[in-house]
Amino acid sequence: MACGGSGEATVTPARPQKLLIISYLFPPAGGIGVQRALSLAKYFPACGFEVHVLRANNAAAPVKDPGLLKQLPPQLMVHNAPTPELPFGFRQAAWRWLSPPKGGSRPAVAAAQSGQSRLKSMVTGLVRRVLSPEPEVLWVPFALRKARRIVRRHGIEVVLVTAPPFSAFLVGNALKREFPYLTLVSDFRDEWLKFYLGTFDFQKGDYTRRRAAEIERETVERSDLVVAVTYSTRDEMRSRYPGLPDRRFVCLSNGYDPAVFAGFQSRHHDGTRVVVTHLGTVYDSSSPRYYLDALDAMPDAVRSSIVTRFIGRVAAQEQAELESRKSSIEILGFMAQSDALRHVETTDYLLLTMTNEISLPGKLFEYLATGKPILAITPPGSEVDRILKRTNGGWCAAPGDRSGIQALISREIVPTGDSAVIHGP
Repeated sequence: MACGGSGEATVTPARPQKLLIISYLFPPAGGIGVQRALSLAKYFPACGFEVHVLRANNAAAPVKDPGLLKQLPPQLMVHNAPTPELPFGFRQAAWRWLSPPKGGSRPAVAAAQSGQSRLKSMVTGLVRRVLSPEPEVLWVPFALRKARRIVRRHGIEVVLVTAPPFSAFLVGNALKREFPYLTLVSDFRDEWLKFYLGTFDFQKGDYTRRRAAEIERETVERSDLVVAVTYSTRDEMRSRYPGLPDRRFVCLSNGYDPAVFAGFQSRHHDGTRVVVTHLGTVYDSSSPRYYLDALDAMPDAVRSSIVTRFIGRVAAQEQAELESRKSSIEILGFMAQSDALRHVETTDYLLLTMTNEISLPGKLFEYLATGKPILAITPPGSEVDRILKRTNGGWCAAPGDRSGIQALISREIVPTGDSAVIHGP
């Protein structure tokens, strides 16, 4: 059996294989976290699979995009398992309250708050242990109960678990123990032990790291196939388990769905300034501060010729990075995928920020699909840098190289009076 990139099967088996995709996030949840599972569920049926999806029906998702439900094929069978988690907004607020203030407090204030801080520290430690390795672990018993029923009732042969959240791998591991005939595929959309644990506050801590390492080891050892989205991540994971065969570790990069971009048409905007657009969530490892700091320090003639738009959720800790800037910024917030693409049609450049060398944002491929030139703030030799050079899709500058970022802006956006000349790669 093989399947073409367009989703058309070239050879189909006499009897479709029965596949269960386990994805905590799935439409109507929105954002980049659902795109890979959505595409797999959308195109696997055309490759000769009977596809079932198990999702959290009340997932603590940061954003919703019900319009994505229209992309699901009619033959897809979606199953739900509840999760007792707090909604995303409440969870984030609770964690901010428990977390110590950054930068410290004045001595008098610190002394007055010391008792409260000790209590918060104790509660934080307890929460981290109970919800280890992450809050979504609360979904696991409910998901496992439902997954067992699906496997038995529908004769599932292949289980594909995609993460994060990485606690979903516990469901796949338990199914493999109980039904050893299953083919288990574990799909790592992010590198866990180095990137993820070092990026997100809740994931930090020795106990969480030990628990994560235990889960990853069991997952890799029980899986028939371990999938990474970049070669760097695949090699990083492979190096941790030298006793396992090379063939178990594969790379299946992200991509874009041609059907989503079928009606995409670049259009000129009405303004005289260059429009640079950033799509997706703004958080620490994708912070725009290096780009904005460099732009703020440029001459007014350059700065006033550019407007930077942000479409997507902005993490609380990054809000300050977008405020009180000399350069012009528009924060449009999260919007449905279809609406976001309409804004991209009239943008001049797309901004991508990724300070991690081995990660590859899924939106990079969607950026490439638009044909718009990409300004990437990313380390030299990173996965993003490698793909942009291969595709000639844009330019890269290192996050800490302010003069390099400024040179990139000056070279590609040249002020000429009240307007600017737009260059392409």
